[in-house]
Amino acid sequence: MTPIFLITNLTKNISKLDLIGIILGHVIFAIAITQLADWSWLKNLMPNEDRERLLNGYNWKDLLVDAAIISVVLGLLFLIISIFL
Repeated sequence: MTPIFLITNLTKNISKLDLIGIILGHVIFAIAITQLADWSWLKNLMPNEDRERLLNGYNWKDLLVDAAIISVVLGLLFLIISIFL
């Protein structure tokens, strides 16, 4: 059985309430793990001079690339959700 048939078969067995519960559970887990993780190591990744030079070199083109990546990720998320609804 191919994977696409497994997905379509799963969509028949899952309700909207189940999907909302799964998504909400993932969001709660993401928030919890972000709060529990120790992020102090991020400060030691690069020296202050390199960090300032990197931030000063950040321009509107970089912002557009970041916005495009976020748009693609959100589009894929909405595509996956639409398969199940």
